[in-house]
Amino acid sequence: MKTANPTFGLVLTGGGAKGAYQAGALKYIAEIGLVPHIIAGTSIGALNGAVLSSYRPFSQAVQQLNEFWKELAEAEILRPNTGTILRTLSYTTQTFVPILREWMLHFLLEQGILKDSTAIFDPAPIEKLLREKINPNSLRNGIELWVTVFPSLKIPGLGYDWLINFVRAHTGTDAHWLCVQDFTDDETIHNLLLASAALPLAFPSREVNGKSYVDGGLADNVPLKALAVRGCTHAIIIHLQNGVTWNRHDFPEQTIIEIRPEQPINKSNMPIIGLIDSWLDFSFERITELQQRGYEDAQRCLTPIIQTLTTVKKQRQTHDRLVNSTQQLLNDPPL
Repeated sequence: MKTANPTFGLVLTGGGAKGAYQAGALKYIAEIGLVPHIIAGTSIGALNGAVLSSYRPFSQAVQQLNEFWKELAEAEILRPNTGTILRTLSYTTQTFVPILREWMLHFLLEQGILKDSTAIFDPAPIEKLLREKINPNSLRNGIELWVTVFPSLKIPGLGYDWLINFVRAHTGTDAHWLCVQDFTDDETIHNLLLASAALPLAFPSREVNGKSYVDGGLADNVPLKALAVRGCTHAIIIHLQNGVTWNRHDFPEQTIIEIRPEQPINKSNMPIIGLIDSWLDFSFERITELQQRGYEDAQRCLTPIIQTLTTVKKQRQTHDRLVNSTQQLLNDPPL
């Protein structure tokens, strides 16, 4: 449900399978007793946020999120097998040759692997798991959740709208922030969450209230502004890669804490293959590794802050006791 004056929020960035890192970081955040009033998520961050908003108390929600990632590892989210497709995607991304993409999709359709020529992967597994894990009614009554989506442009007869959307995102078209609690229809809520994670070419676009949307990470992978607009003054951002920047001058009223991977989080340094492989590796071993790294990095980032706040609190308490003692002495009647 919407909070009247949200002061503390979470920002969950996008990054595909790397989202398991956020689950680990949130485990530590829950352990130290922090509970957000509002959440903003992009792509996999939106799905993570939806799980967090669907359960109470927050500690239980975080436990459910970590269980969700274990189920993702067992659900065979990506069909078909990504092994041979990764190289083809890499080549296509580098050369932007539409003919190759059309040949690849035609081949997969002919083999019966794909049911939809607009996406490489079958969305059925993630749809099924999302419906099982997220109750729209619980979500509507949970922590206020904003998700980032990108308005998809489709041109009839043109088979590579993914490229058009990519260009639009990098030439000024803005992402949209939509509040899940504003929607009363269950199917619309599910489509909104799936839209935020609909990585172009990998998964199909989704319609929400008559508009077509894809992955919000195309234009805004750090949706901090969604919280700032709501008046949120303190936020923790959990990044899924190092080196991500945002303009501090855009948020003069916000106090921001960032949790980042201490070591590179992509599986390899190869510019395209490393990124794609990291986004699509939902193996149990990889997810477990990322959860542990997220927990350790959250502990590393937050422990010094907690210690400083604890010290300041003790100093203030000591000061208050001294002031009270002095006041009592001054008020004592003379002997």
